[in-house]
Amino acid sequence: MDECHRGSAAENSAWRQILEYFSAATQIGLTATPKETKEVSNIDYFGEPIYTYSLRQGIEDGFLAPYKVVRIDLDRDLAGWRPDKGMVDKYGHEIEDRIYNQRDFDRTLVLEQRTRLVARKITDFLKQTHRFDKTIVFCENIDHAERMRQALVNENADLVTQNSKYVMRITGDSEEGKNELDNFIFPESKYPVIATTSKLMSTGVDAQTCKLIVLDQRIQSMTEFKQIIGRGTRINEDYGKYYFTIIDFKKATELFADPDFDGDPVQIYTPQD
Repeated sequence: MDECHRGSAAENSAWRQILEYFSAATQIGLTATPKETKEVSNIDYFGEPIYTYSLRQGIEDGFLAPYKVVRIDLDRDLAGWRPDKGMVDKYGHEIEDRIYNQRDFDRTLVLEQRTRLVARKITDFLKQTHRFDKTIVFCENIDHAERMRQALVNENADLVTQNSKYVMRITGDSEEGKNELDNFIFPESKYPVIATTSKLMSTGVDAQTCKLIVLDQRIQSMTEFKQIIGRGTRINEDYGKYYFTIIDFKKATELFADPDFDGDPVQIYTPQD
């Protein structure tokens, strides 16, 4: 059973009922992202793993792509933001007077200037490397993904003019975006180049030529973190994909310090400007 974390972890799931129905059969579970929390557990059903092939070993064996991390700390994220007294939002509602921080940004509070700055940093990186490297930008939610798409369109107007699919939002609510998912992951397809998303592309996406993963999303789950990192670990020698880069705007890569993480980056770099 592939992706066995989906069916075995939750006792009340339909998948669990199917597994129990075929309980007389030998069941072998395969997963890259086992779930072990107070609420759900793969081990409760399958027992302790009989074999583990780690991300680190996969990289060392040459089956998975190594990667480097670029951590970017924005001033607003470090210092927080407090509205002026009586400040209102674009709908005319007064903004609550308190200090907002990274946990609030793009959830309870939207700073358009921050979105534009993130888009500019992504674009600058691509200009320094290759502007047609397949890129996935993970955002907090669908609204954030759409705002990021528009900001990236503005930053890359020259290439968007050539092809409007240079930047696309690929989220569960967008039929247009979902229809382009196969084109994004197909190595021979040039467009889309940059995909903004929230959850849809975190699992089950075989993006063999993806060279850049951008994290502008707070990630608290090791399972989710490993799933997202996995979008970049594919190797495709025919198209020169041997490595990938993670740009982290929201300290998601601090999960590298978690003992459950088993595949360190080859480099962690924090720009000074």
